This record gives sequence, structure tokens and C-alpha cells, in this order.
Amino acid sequence: MNHAWTYVRLAAVSVFWGASFNAGELAIQAMPPLTVTAWRFLIAAALMLLLLLVKEKPSWSNLRSSIWVYILLGVVGVFVTNALQFTALKYTPPLHPALIMATNPIVTALLAVPLLKENIRKCQIIGMLCSIAGVLMVITNGAFWQLTNISLGDFIALGANITWALYGVLGRKLLTNSTPLATSAITMAIATICFLPFLNFPSSGISQTTLTTAWICIFFMGTFGAVLTFLWWNQGIQKVGANRTSVFFNLVPVVTLMISVLMGQLIGWVQVLGTFMVILGVVTAVRTKRTGPSGNHGQKPTITASAKSDL
Repeated sequence: MNHAWTYVRLAAVSVFWGASFNAGELAIQAMPPLTVTAWRFLIAAALMLLLLLVKEKPSWSNLRSSIWVYILLGVVGVFVTNALQFTALKYTPPLHPALIMATNPIVTALLAVPLLKENIRKCQIIGMLCSIAGVLMVITNGAFWQLTNISLGDFIALGANITWALYGVLGRKLLTNSTPLATSAITMAIATICFLPFLNFPSSGISQTTLTTAWICIFFMGTFGAVLTFLWWNQGIQKVGANRTSVFFNLVPVVTLMISVLMGQLIGWVQVLGTFMVILGVVTAVRTKRTGPSGNHGQKPTITASAKSDL
């Protein structure tokens, strides 16, 4: 009961992240995907930089030594990832990118083998196979043999998943003296600079209702879906441990699925079963032996504060 409020906040984080996929789908009805992403990151980066200045007061000398790493992570991990993720929403339902991104801990574990010299455990292999089967079940609507059912958007979302995993792995490898807040704020700012050429206002031919909905969604994704999630996710790690906190990330595709139903999209048993298989696979893959009451298991968690704050 001492951590009840912390768990409520972590559940809210899952809702905000899951809803961001649906919000992105609505926003791109009024603006191109890259324009939506540009506005979202302009809001998020401004708030995160302000938060960084107030909370940590970083000096340029401390940041300068890692500036090229920040640029690499900002371009590859944040700019490319989000450009691909929002573009994917133009070609595929939001549940598909949500499920594909839910397998990020597995993709991260695979990339950690060559880049961090980590080993793949048996439970990770089992979890990978289960999650892959779940994703394929959803994106092919249960017809595994009909690979033509895999849309362009699904492949684009897979690319976003890979670059997002690179963000986490390279951050762990190359950034040893940076705080999660500094990493997120600076890489967001760099990504925003990359998005500036796409920053413009929508054409006048769009209905006022559609335009208003788009701006509400962009504001939601830039504040609740980026900044507030970062704060509450970090608080969760500090109070209940990284592994217990990371479990809540598995609720993201469930939230996306539920909101999709509320928005009138047809969801069948194949989508529900596939979502369950993805979550089961990820939980199996990241499961570690418990050694203490805090929930920290002596192993670096796949999902970290810095690795998930920019979604």
C-alpha cells in the first residue's frame, strides 16, 4: 500500500503511451506525419529542456564531452524512430505499431549481444518466438502463410523498433556520465532541430473539427505522452525498482487496442490473442531471478528511464 500511488502513476504512463498511437492516427488526418511529429517534439523538447535547467542546472563543460554521442542518439534514436513511427500510422492501424514497439525489449536484447557482449538466455529465446508469433498473428490477421498481408506501415514500424533499440543499447554503451533527464532532454532537442524543416501549419482546406482534434492530440503527445511519462516513469524506478516498473510497459498495446475499439475499429479474437502472446513473450523474455524485495534483480533491465521517455 505504501507504493499504491506510484503504481497508479505507472498505470497512467501506460495509458498515455498507448493512447499516443491512437492520437497520432487522428493527428495525421490533418497534417503530414512529419509535421505532426515536429510540433509534438517542439512542445516536448521545450518542456524537457526547461525541466533540465531547473532540476540539474547542467554546465556546458559536462555536456560537451558527450555532444557527438547525444547527436548520434538524437538523430538515430529519436528523430528517425519517431519519423518512422508516425509515418507507419499512415499505412497501418495503430495497434500494429504498438505491438511491434512492445517487442522492443527483445530487439534490444538481440542488439546487446554484438554491441554490449551480453548473452541471450533460454527464456529470452522462448519469449522472442512467442512475441514474434503474436505480432505476425495480428498483422496477417491470423493467416501466417499470407505474408502479403504485411503492410508497408508494419515494415516501417519495424524499422522504428530497431532504431529505438539502438537508442537504448548505444546509450548504455556510450553514455556513462549522463543522467536520464539530460539524455532525454538533449536528444529530444537535437531531434527537434532535425524536424524543423517539416514544421508548418496545415492547409486551409481542412475542417475546423479535424484541425482542432489534431492540435489537441499533438498537445497531448507532447506533454502527457512525453514529459509527464518521463517524470512518473523515473519516480517508479526510484520507488519500486526498474524491473517492476518495466512490467507496466506491457500494458501499452492493451491500451491501444481498447482505445481502437472505442474509436469504432473492428477488433477480433485474432488481435486479442496476438496481443496476449506479445505481452506473454515480452514478460518471459525480460523475466529475471528475484534476489531481493526491491524488485531490482542485479541485472540491467532492458527498459530504462532514458530508453522509454521519448516514445
